[in-house]
Amino acid sequence: MRRIPQLCRTLATEVQPTTTTSASPAKPTSKRPRLSTAIILNRSPFLTRTPTRFERAFYAYQARIRRALHQPFPYDFYFKQGSLLETRFNMEEKEREKAAFGPKFAAEEEWRDPAKIEADKAAVRVLAQQEGEDEPLAPREHPSDKTGDTKSLDRAGERNLYLLLKSKMDDKDVWRFPQGGLEKGDSLHQVSLRGHSSFRG
Repeated sequence: MRRIPQLCRTLATEVQPTTTTSASPAKPTSKRPRLSTAIILNRSPFLTRTPTRFERAFYAYQARIRRALHQPFPYDFYFKQGSLLETRFNMEEKEREKAAFGPKFAAEEEWRDPAKIEADKAAVRVLAQQEGEDEPLAPREHPSDKTGDTKSLDRAGERNLYLLLKSKMDDKDVWRFPQGGLEKGDSLHQVSLRGHSSFRG
């Protein structure tokens, strides 16, 4: 059997030491590079982005299509007939129909007693209060947004917020992340905490 020669390639070579005479002066050793580290502190958004007019119109159009093509929900299987939960579901379903197809689509039946309708609405409101559904939602615009408080973490709920520190360099305000030089035995957090002591936020 004939052996196939193997091809190999050297990717690294050994550095040969250079010979120096005793008369030549010793070259100064170069300083080791100093490492600098920084911490990026981020507050993630806690509010969903406000949809544009086109997005709202698109979502409303898709909702109408889904409600027009979906099978009727078998609420009589999940709710006891004549119960308060069934009444609340039917009222909420009418509101969803009005939102999708207009206010005249799910009008109240003429044969129903108006007093019974008002009694059902009052009972549903009491049930919502018992379950804590009537609590007001937090506003999308925080007071810090109105006053321009840039240090508040409650502002700009739809955006990412990052911590920046301001310093003076050549008589100019420079914004950068908390940072500092890394020494032997230091951790990254220790360096960043020590390095930002000369800044003002």
